[in-house]
Amino acid sequence: MGASYYVAVRQACWPTIDALNECLADLHYPVRLPKTLNAMETPVAESDGSLIVEFEGKPIHLEAEITRLSINEPFAYDLRIENDRTFDPTDVADLVPLDLNAELAKLGVIAPNFEYGDYVLALTFRSSIDEWKAGFLLMSGLIRYADGLGFEFDEAIFGGTSFANKLVREAAEME
Repeated sequence: MGASYYVAVRQACWPTIDALNECLADLHYPVRLPKTLNAMETPVAESDGSLIVEFEGKPIHLEAEITRLSINEPFAYDLRIENDRTFDPTDVADLVPLDLNAELAKLGVIAPNFEYGDYVLALTFRSSIDEWKAGFLLMSGLIRYADGLGFEFDEAIFGGTSFANKLVREAAEME
């Protein structure tokens, strides 16, 4: 079991690797996306399952999904429930796609209006403190650089800069 956190960013604000790394350095966060030949000027790529970052000079594997919203790709799925019975997911048909705007409205976000082409970064954390710290700082930098919206469903919290500040405080408190 893990805890998942999200950052939604409009397509026009989605950063390149170089721009996000520059922002992280300006914020003095010890996390970077690794440099790859000829890739620094490209947008941060969609990812299905993992993202490698450098945290305090060492590689950290984050459980991550970067999804670009489209008619065929919701930002997440949930278990299907019929007649008060929850289906065990054995097939994609046992899952229901979630609409980002509807889920954000349930959290209290007033008039969310994310559209096809916008991005959602999802990070799931399990036990490694370094993963939590690296992921929280990465999300904070993305929120700050790209005017993103951070949110977490289990605690029903969301926000922009205030959420980014919360992530940084929590990362600093981790031992």
